[in-house]
Amino acid sequence: MAIRYLQNAWHYLNDHARPFERVAFQHAFQHGPISAVLEALQQYQNEDGGFQAHFEPDNRTSASSALATSVALREARRLGMSVTEPMVQFAVKYLLDTLDQETMTWRIIPQEAQNAPHAPWWDNTDGTLIQRFSGCKLNPRADLLGSLWVYQELVPEEVLVQLTDDVLKHAEHASEMHDLICLAHLLGTEEFPEVYRAPLLQVFRERVLPTIPDHKDAMQGYVLLPLQIADTPEHPLAFDLEDAVQTQLDLMLETQSPQGHWEPGFSWGNREADQEWKSILTFQNVSALQAWGL
Repeated sequence: MAIRYLQNAWHYLNDHARPFERVAFQHAFQHGPISAVLEALQQYQNEDGGFQAHFEPDNRTSASSALATSVALREARRLGMSVTEPMVQFAVKYLLDTLDQETMTWRIIPQEAQNAPHAPWWDNTDGTLIQRFSGCKLNPRADLLGSLWVYQELVPEEVLVQLTDDVLKHAEHASEMHDLICLAHLLGTEEFPEVYRAPLLQVFRERVLPTIPDHKDAMQGYVLLPLQIADTPEHPLAFDLEDAVQTQLDLMLETQSPQGHWEPGFSWGNREADQEWKSILTFQNVSALQAWGL
């Protein structure tokens, strides 16, 4: 990666990032200790094993949420945390404890989120939040399912199979952006059995990939982007999206701000959330540039 992009990103993160992204950058690019990253991640874990909703910045409550736990477990996997780690064990226990046995879903954010600052798309004043998120059938369930396959030793087999069958059933007609991102995370899970991966790959190749933008103008705004599907060259759809990913990476290099960060394509007017999203996107973008060899 061109050193100036990396240096600019570090200057920004060092001055403005929350501790997790700062030490994650140091570990990834400056030989910083992994222990610092794990400690920063653990600061978000509650006593019930779930992760505080504000780990995803658009909910400012400290109550545990399935959404935040899905993000945290992806980070745990990226860091190579094993099934023997207490942080992982407590998080999986939280998921098993909070799984709705009737619907086999997790409520995406807790009811307590309504009483804390939150983005308009998380508002539940009229009680329709879960309905708006399609019953949470895929978001965050498909993402969480990937982590449960990674840590399958902690999960009853019948639960894992039932969740997988139900996710694949709903995946056949998935079209909402965040549902597809969650399914893409599942597809990229190495431990996800091939017998389940193959039909999901077919769904993506037939229905989803033709909708992914492949030129810069179409990548502007809040749209589903190639790197949200194939975030590394190891993803099973990386070859299919190689040209579109390269275009997005080129666009990244063009749109880094002079201060070193990247701007999110959304905002709800909360300064703290905006700042945290800039830090998250900056770390994600330099990580993608590194992963794809730029």
